[in-house]
Amino acid sequence: MTASAPALLLETGWSCDYFELEPDLYEFMNPEPVPALSAWTFDRRRVDNWAAWLQRSFTLRRLDYCVNYFLYVDSAPAGAEIHVNGQHAGVYSPPGPDDPPFELDITRLLTLGENRIAFRVAWDMLGAFSGVRLQPVPCA
Repeated sequence: MTASAPALLLETGWSCDYFELEPDLYEFMNPEPVPALSAWTFDRRRVDNWAAWLQRSFTLRRLDYCVNYFLYVDSAPAGAEIHVNGQHAGVYSPPGPDDPPFELDITRLLTLGENRIAFRVAWDMLGAFSGVRLQPVPCA
């Protein structure tokens, strides 16, 4: 049996860009550093028709065994879109009180070397981030 590699904790190292949702106004502002994802809140100076783009990069190295990569999220704003390396990966939906954390297999979207993960959060989404991590799981 192959031991699993440790999870990559994705709590720090994020940046946040805000943009207007009008079709012709996708102008990103200057990114703001996000010291801790769990402490991030939507800037309420930006109300109707704004969204936040939270992103960070991370590096994957080759392992000596086959793995699939699962993104686990304990909590996030309900309906937040998840993007990996510029591709839409899924939408966060909060699990029930007795359910395990949200899980998304993002193996097919990752590459060896540098990768980028992002959350798109609209101004009216409720919830806070916690427990965001990438877990390599040995192939069956």
